[in-house]
Amino acid sequence: MLSGETRLLANDQARPIKDVRENCEITGAMGWGETGKTVVSDIFVQFDHKGPVLTLTTSKGAILKCSPDQSCFARLNPLSRVYYLFLMERSSLGFKVGLSNDLMRDVFAMQSMKSDLFNQQEVTDRLWIIEASENQAQACFLEKYATFKYGLPNIPFSDKHAQSELSDNMIRELFNRIDTPSRAHQMLMDWLMFEDFPHITVRLSKTNPAASNAIQFILFGGAEKTRKQNGFVHLIRIDSSIELNRAEHKQFKRRMSSRGLWNLEVTRDDLEEAQLFVKTLSCLDNLEVIKKIQLTKKAPFYILPASHVKTGMTVPILGDRGIEEDTVVSISVEDYQGPLFDLKVEALHNYIAGQWVVMAYSGSLGPNARKSLERSG
Repeated sequence: MLSGETRLLANDQARPIKDVRENCEITGAMGWGETGKTVVSDIFVQFDHKGPVLTLTTSKGAILKCSPDQSCFARLNPLSRVYYLFLMERSSLGFKVGLSNDLMRDVFAMQSMKSDLFNQQEVTDRLWIIEASENQAQACFLEKYATFKYGLPNIPFSDKHAQSELSDNMIRELFNRIDTPSRAHQMLMDWLMFEDFPHITVRLSKTNPAASNAIQFILFGGAEKTRKQNGFVHLIRIDSSIELNRAEHKQFKRRMSSRGLWNLEVTRDDLEEAQLFVKTLSCLDNLEVIKKIQLTKKAPFYILPASHVKTGMTVPILGDRGIEEDTVVSISVEDYQGPLFDLKVEALHNYIAGQWVVMAYSGSLGPNARKSLERSG
């Protein structure tokens, strides 16, 4: 939810969100760099907020002041030279903390270590970026602080790792003796973060899976606009090593990639219809849903709570030529007492607030906001 002074483009005038009313026409993102108009269908006010509020600033001066659970759009920027303090879970062991100056390289290394499965057919790695810093000494301090304060291991999950000093049996024994889940939960709470929103999820399997383990669900990801011309169609994609032949799969367009994978794609105009189709597919084949949004002509963005947006990440903002990309340069936290606001809008499911593109209310607020709304209602 947003502070009352956050300015929107409403009826072609900049005005604070606290002054916006139902049926007001505001500006949002339509996909692929374009902007469009959408209508406010409902307004939500959290009158008695008393707690932390984030202020996120980009290199071009776009500022967003919001609650930690406000849904935003962001992705990792591989060109940003920052050190990441991360919390990582391996389903066969538990949680650890670590530090990386090349997170994507380290993630690819995780995927190649299929021997660390402890006789399980499949394990899942999840990773949360806790903090980012351009200063190496500060990053090392944060890692030591996290290790000592929360008592979480900062060792590799496998003895195959070059920096491992323990055998696999010793590593397992260490994680068995430490209650890492409760300590990890406390760490995420202290950083105002949510366990249900890891930045990265990787499945490791002993066998070559016959099909994909994920559905790529990309809002506005299709090349065509909807029939109502109120945004681009929503793209649903599965990459599979074999041709899938369920009745639901027959709706997909199919092509073979250069790597020998089947690329299955289908689009939907209506978001609710697309969500229902994705939910059906994920339940039938036990697939993870990776939800993104195509806001510029570059790679799509992930949908993340504001507290999961970190320094160095790329975010979408309103520029002179439509929706552009910018980099987060500073994040601050302050205690705030007063009203916070959010909007439900038609068609676009997002709106532009303080130059940032943010997700509109969609029926499920974060836990903090939901409790406060219940109290104020």
